Amino acid sequence: MIRHVVVTLITALALTACSGAQGLLDRGLEMVDDGPARAKVPAGQFTPRFGALVADTSVPLLVVTIENRNQSGRLLLEDTVNGVDTWLSADMSALIMQNGMLRGTRGVGTELFAADISEPMRLILSGKTGHSDRLHSNLTGDDRIKTRTYRCLVENKGPDVINLEMGRVSTRVMTEDCKSVDQSFTNTYWVSVANGKIVQSRQWAGDEFGYIITQAGIR
Repeated sequence: MIRHVVVTLITALALTACSGAQGLLDRGLEMVDDGPARAKVPAGQFTPRFGALVADTSVPLLVVTIENRNQSGRLLLEDTVNGVDTWLSADMSALIMQNGMLRGTRGVGTELFAADISEPMRLILSGKTGHSDRLHSNLTGDDRIKTRTYRCLVENKGPDVINLEMGRVSTRVMTEDCKSVDQSFTNTYWVSVANGKIVQSRQWAGDEFGYIITQAGIR
């Protein structure tokens, strides 16, 4: 079954002041199957797993936009293991990221099962220009893994000041132009000058998912 990504806006549970929760999510990113409709999460109601993240206002937030749909939502950081972050949506779909770079998706169809991004990551975070390789393993519609190797050119495009929820941030713009035998894409990363972290990005997640834009958000 072909699966498609659908982004829906859902209103978060309005907790009272005595709960200590402030600046809660006002949207959630939901990725659902095509075909028989999965029950949507009613406004203000979440699974216990996601609800616990909503209630804990210390949990970081990521603003995500599906570019080809021009629709946005918000994910919460569920876990970090060996430097790899799992950002969870309201319906338990997830983005797997390391230092702001996409390593995988979960629950979004012909997903990016895993990516080896160690070579471009070193260049991007250090602000250096150079060539690197990356490896993608995609889960196909028949539940098989297809692996591609991409040759990439990473370039430092200079400074840029961007507007985020936290305010204006001075960044260094890094691009990653990648090609394989049958595919090509260009990722762009905005790296904070102050702390060296990727605070905004436009990254390709495969033919079905297309480009996603991520931005550091605030609770």
